[in-house]
Amino acid sequence: MSVRICGVEPGSIAEEMVITPGSKLLRINGRDIRDSLDYLFLSSDENLEVEIEDPSGEVILFDVEKAFDEDLGFLFESGLMDEARRCSNACVFCFIDQLPKGLRSPLYFKDDDSRLSFLQGNFVTLTNLSQGQLERIVEYGIHPINVSVHSLDPEVRLRLMKNPRSASILDQLTFLVESGVSLNGQIVLVPGYNDGEDLLRTVEGLYALGENFLSVAVVPVGLSAHREGLTDIAPLTSEDALEAITLLEPLQRKYLCERGTSFVFLADEFYLLAGREIPGHDHYEGYEHYEDGIGMVRRFVHEMRELLPEFPSDACGEYTVPVGTAIAQVFMELAREIEARSQVRLQIVPVKNRLLGGGVNVSALLSYKDITAQVPADERSTLILSLAMYNIDGLTLDERRAEDFERVYPKVRVVEPHASSLLELLKEKRCLNPLSP
Repeated sequence: MSVRICGVEPGSIAEEMVITPGSKLLRINGRDIRDSLDYLFLSSDENLEVEIEDPSGEVILFDVEKAFDEDLGFLFESGLMDEARRCSNACVFCFIDQLPKGLRSPLYFKDDDSRLSFLQGNFVTLTNLSQGQLERIVEYGIHPINVSVHSLDPEVRLRLMKNPRSASILDQLTFLVESGVSLNGQIVLVPGYNDGEDLLRTVEGLYALGENFLSVAVVPVGLSAHREGLTDIAPLTSEDALEAITLLEPLQRKYLCERGTSFVFLADEFYLLAGREIPGHDHYEGYEHYEDGIGMVRRFVHEMRELLPEFPSDACGEYTVPVGTAIAQVFMELAREIEARSQVRLQIVPVKNRLLGGGVNVSALLSYKDITAQVPADERSTLILSLAMYNIDGLTLDERRAEDFERVYPKVRVVEPHASSLLELLKEKRCLNPLSP
């Protein structure tokens, strides 16, 4: 086994070793390097024997002394050092299966890789891991691992995921937590499958695994309008959302008393759909599940209310903010508060997601096509777009960049999806304050 080295970091140990790009990293301390986890774990020690095969085929052994956890400075062709593991499930709720053609190509790749869970926080199902791979997770101390659990009932999980190996989830989780690996869980709530009593049993079963099982995120099933040929699934209703809240609130209170954590957290959409107030700032315990859509609204509102007292009254300008329909009412209320204490004028435009359709209503999944079709251009107004709409390459779902919007709108700004970033932009322009003496 080996991994190809494509370069070295300037000033690094690897540069001192005079490693030629195209060389191969073979072994560290006599152990094969297969991927990023082997490399991260085996290279962390202070004293290393590093075996390198140069482009000519000569194998060179380097003795390296370094600080603990100091990186050697090798650059590899990919972060994982090999191919990401593909998903082997056929989940009835898989969102990738519901994507229309013509979106960013990486969106169609189904990964299910425990290494990405450790490195990037992705959720994995564990269905494609052997016992030996589980033992490597334990040996290397790889945690926390984020696991898509969905249900602890073997029959329910099999019905959801269509993979015979999915039924062994409780045995896998038990092995990991008893071996000292910390885990977070996710439940995609699918009406008629894992709701009601099954949801309760799953949450209680995960809590019973002990303190190495840190938390559970419950998110609603996402359904687009592109489900031709797929299993019929009912969308989450306001009654379903209220039932989930009502079922889990007593457990949250119980667990908070027993363990100092609510343990199970519901996505914002449950509260918005049920017409219930979103829990307070402290409920989210540091917003560990923020990327899962849990606490996004509360964090934004909390930050906005903390910063607004310092917002300058002479800030001015006209701005247009397209948002997903789920969050539109919250943004409208905050916009009125900003306008009441300044000369800023904010037009909040709810944009229907016609590209994906169905129940997709979040701002991060808005497209160039939908925004340009539903938000009129205004010479006086600056269009504010959320960076959450873009991937790391600066592309929207339909592969458009910020400059594409600039061909339609006279002024365009892109901001981080945080209240502080929005307010910083809004206070850039100052006008004579009519309230000043």
